[in-house]
Amino acid sequence: MSFTIIDFNVVDADTGEVLGPVVEAGSIASQQALESVLDVLGQQEARVKAEELRLQAIIENARRTLSRKQSYLGYLRSIYNAPIEVYAKSQLEGKKTKSIATPFGTVAFRTTKGGLKVADKGLAASSAIGLGLSHAVKLTYEFQISKLTDDQRHSIATSTILPEGFELVPDKETMSIKTGVE
Repeated sequence: MSFTIIDFNVVDADTGEVLGPVVEAGSIASQQALESVLDVLGQQEARVKAEELRLQAIIENARRTLSRKQSYLGYLRSIYNAPIEVYAKSQLEGKKTKSIATPFGTVAFRTTKGGLKVADKGLAASSAIGLGLSHAVKLTYEFQISKLTDDQRHSIATSTILPEGFELVPDKETMSIKTGVE
């Protein structure tokens, strides 16, 4: 995110939105200055958290409303599907077209090809191997570094040539600021 300053306001350079007043960071030279800065950060984090909680509540309310509407749609489809199918098939009987179009929607019939389908990939793979069809089975592997012992991890990390697929990442010091709001 990049910022620009316009009329003593911080403006998001990407969206043009005014984010708030300009603040001069300066240096922190005393406990009082540190506490003042942490107070400002904490207040803004509290505003952000409050807005996130409000947004979550709105989303949950909208989800409940959507769920009720989806349930009612399911009910409507369950009572109308059969009569629509009977009527549409009677109207299409003897015609080459398989659809009825109206201003409010289309009823279309399509034939999907049946045949052998995979219901459970793992079980199908095991069955195929048992039937001698291993040429149709693809195995995938995933390395899990968490399964290595400390000795194994050390051995790989200190080898003269690092095996392909690995990298050494140096220790990194990070700083966190906690205001207690999060």
